[in-house]
Amino acid sequence: MKQDKNYLSAILIVAATGFSLFIIMQNFLTKTNERGVSAGLPLMIPTLALLIPLAIIIITMISREVRYKKALANGVKSVGLIRKVTETGKKYSRKLEEVKLELDVLEQNGNKFLGQVTTGIRYAELEFLKEGEPVPVIYKLDNKQEISIDRKPNVNELKDRINNYKTQNNIK
Repeated sequence: MKQDKNYLSAILIVAATGFSLFIIMQNFLTKTNERGVSAGLPLMIPTLALLIPLAIIIITMISREVRYKKALANGVKSVGLIRKVTETGKKYSRKLEEVKLELDVLEQNGNKFLGQVTTGIRYAELEFLKEGEPVPVIYKLDNKQEISIDRKPNVNELKDRINNYKTQNNIK
């Protein structure tokens, strides 16, 4: 759900920027028709001010999607149960901190293996990372130590996998 809101926000930003660029370009064309190119050049500054952040947003969204598709290409969606959370001390911004998670990752056949993943987490979400809590992950079949956080999990599938694991191991 949160991912959908991010895309909606990005679409609204792109639409507003596109409309702003349209208005700026109309003014540019009007000024160049009236007084020549040199009269319209000052309007290029707001155009660049709008295009650069827009390009950054689009590149960021595309790179996230590419990384996600790459992880899914050879990977399996699963769930990891937190064993230990360690803050690495590395901060990406005022709201984002890097943490190392030690996980018991559940395989498709019900077995589990120990894995680690390092990722950036918002400060507000740190309190939810407790021992035994489930985390959606993607692991590679050929290299189970290559684990990443699943940013688009299928919640019902994860619940089923957790319930099956708890049933098999008599955990409440």
